[in-house]
Amino acid sequence: MPPTNVEFVTELMEFSAHGALIQAFVMQALEQYARRVAETDPQALDTPMVSGHAWHGCAVEVRDKLAGRLGRNDPIPPATSPTQRR
Repeated sequence: MPPTNVEFVTELMEFSAHGALIQAFVMQALEQYARRVAETDPQALDTPMVSGHAWHGCAVEVRDKLAGRLGRNDPIPPATSPTQRR
């Protein structure tokens, strides 16, 4: 029987050929994907199997929890284009 997702991620985080560096990689991957999905219109995320609003909610939850974990007081703001930064 294959491992559960939790078992798979735990093994990945604890037993990598790259040592603890894998943990930084996984956390950064989570942060980047959560941010990208959280910035997307929930309706655009709809699929036949998953509600876009539910998927978006997961992204916002992960984004906000990572912001707390990484010592940010506020959730990670959406990325802005160069023209919006002026």
